[in-house]
Amino acid sequence: MTAKQESSSLDWNDLHVEFGLDVVREQLLAAAANEPPVRTAGLPGTPVDEAPDLPPAPSEAAAGEAAPPSEGSGENGWTLDKIRVRFALVEGTTSAFDLYRKAIIKKAAFLAMVGKALGNEWYDLPDKKGIDHDHARQFEADAKLGKRMRQGGEKGVTSDPYWRYVYLDGSQDIYDRKLRQRLPAAAVKLALGDAFSTWQNSEKRWTIPAANLVFDPRMTESPKDTINTFEGLPLTPNPDMDKCQGIVWLISFLCNGQKDAIEWLTRWLAYPLQNVGAKLDTAVLMHSTMEGSGKSLLFGDIMRPIYGEYGATVGQVQLESSWSQWQSSKLYGLFEEVVSRDQRYNQTGKIKHMITGKTVRIESKFMNGWEEANYMNAVFLSNEILPWPIGENDRRMLVLWPEQTLPVKAQKRIGWEIANGGIEAFYQYLLDYDLGDFDERTRPPHTPARQRLVELSRASWETFYYQWKQGELGVPFSLCRTQDIHGLYLEWCARGKEHGLSETKLSLFLSTKPDTFKSGGQIFWTDDFKNRRRSIFFVPSDTPSDLNLSSAADVGQAVREWRLAAWRAGWSPDKWENCLGFNAPLASERGGDNG
Repeated sequence: MTAKQESSSLDWNDLHVEFGLDVVREQLLAAAANEPPVRTAGLPGTPVDEAPDLPPAPSEAAAGEAAPPSEGSGENGWTLDKIRVRFALVEGTTSAFDLYRKAIIKKAAFLAMVGKALGNEWYDLPDKKGIDHDHARQFEADAKLGKRMRQGGEKGVTSDPYWRYVYLDGSQDIYDRKLRQRLPAAAVKLALGDAFSTWQNSEKRWTIPAANLVFDPRMTESPKDTINTFEGLPLTPNPDMDKCQGIVWLISFLCNGQKDAIEWLTRWLAYPLQNVGAKLDTAVLMHSTMEGSGKSLLFGDIMRPIYGEYGATVGQVQLESSWSQWQSSKLYGLFEEVVSRDQRYNQTGKIKHMITGKTVRIESKFMNGWEEANYMNAVFLSNEILPWPIGENDRRMLVLWPEQTLPVKAQKRIGWEIANGGIEAFYQYLLDYDLGDFDERTRPPHTPARQRLVELSRASWETFYYQWKQGELGVPFSLCRTQDIHGLYLEWCARGKEHGLSETKLSLFLSTKPDTFKSGGQIFWTDDFKNRRRSIFFVPSDTPSDLNLSSAADVGQAVREWRLAAWRAGWSPDKWENCLGFNAPLASERGGDNG
């Protein structure tokens, strides 16, 4: 085969290494002449040539609306936001460092690439990313030589112990710039042997305050004063959108075609990539008893490689462990079945903190613990119907319940895309996706799966409250004695085999709801036998304003009507222990449904 038979998606450096300068020259000349690029041997065919067709999406309209990326407004599609994400200024120079391709670009070449106006605007930004010159050179060398420099022991800065090992002043730890790990001193002693004491006592030894070893994916800390453990995301985006059609379709499939869920989830995935280091106040929970729906395929096999070493797959053992080093320097966390059935109520606090906490305490064996900024955005996967309880007002999570197994044809298509640059293409798709007004605090849409999970999470008294409020008990949500509502609650618990609460606890719980207020003191009322009594009442917010609470007769009439409504709905107020002064009608007078 010749070098003109297949279409290339490689960058110029890769093309040069793989096929030589002649092929690079042909590509450049074709681009300059505004001709279709030549096809390069050794690359796979297009999706149309080899990949199976996609099955119909759950909602073609929804998937179609979510797919188009936003257009760039600058030269060659560049915008200032895209430049801010991709480039960092090399400290002490006018060069820019390309975080995608791990390459240093001189100013003239940079301005030619992005356009002079946008390029100069970026140079004038006070908060642009920055990178130390030595680190930039090292990253560029590593990208060119692969892992040989790290593993082969070549001469250079990585083999120089005075450059490689940095003592973290104020601790017993040492940072290894070659392995990019925080190590206990004992590990460095084993690596250096007898030379450890020489390194330890040398004036050439690097020393920085322990607090100056940072994980700063926004790259805003001064490179002069800190060592940043973040080196940029590992993949180079691929603009060939034909290679990720199946992956984009998979989002619609997992959302069951729900338009607002598709849009929100795509933006949730895109925002931290367009704004590296953004900590979202929200998370994704995808659970289903349907095996093989593709949830691990999207969030594990596709999203994890985009983050590389800055992503983590976490199980129950890691979540419950007292050692939390797995959480250090992470931007993306995939949590699979992290909560067992007997621990689902004990881990909710830890889960909430991981989602919204600003910092995290890192604990590791044989090392001093340290505080680190929390940049990790989390996805939770489970096959449990109730992974853990969530509250009615908890808006942290988009809850999804895939309803179908992924079709075999779609599995093959997506598998082909993963093996042929689809992840890089999907990365580009997310980088270009229009975020609209989405930001770190944008709340997820309501889904049927979330409502079901909320209802499963409710305590018995909460379920009783919502059924009372929504009229499902046949009893009006209106003025009533606290003792009467407790009598109704106990009868409701007996019928539903629920565990009951005492009158005091039920009253206190109901009083936490914004539309059920307990009276400040006892209110006088007249019972069915004209006896004057006094009781504590619930006074819902929609109690008629013309009800005179200072009139015992009026309050007594309201009590009578409430009890009669319960009687007609099939409840038995005459059998409630503290339903005093009630003259029950004849059984033949009972009407309506049986509760």
